[in-house]
Amino acid sequence: MAWLLLNRGAMVVSALVVTLSPDPAHRAAALARLAADPRLTLGTPQRDRVPIVTEASSADAGAALVEELTQHDGVARVDVVSIDFEVQ
Repeated sequence: MAWLLLNRGAMVVSALVVTLSPDPAHRAAALARLAADPRLTLGTPQRDRVPIVTEASSADAGAALVEELTQHDGVARVDVVSIDFEVQ
């Protein structure tokens, strides 16, 4: 298992829950930006939360993507639910 965590060639699939801003305009803008990102697959929003599946080419890219999402206007919080390392 530890070698997978260090394997930078593994495809990384993550399940996230993104909590959006309570402000309707910021929430709508954030949803539009998230929906336009080809690295993300969005589930059905539930009030201010959106389930998202991400795909990244490496563990480093997956971590960078989560960090990037936390910086978006209209995103209040990003919770990582699970991470799967698929060996290519």
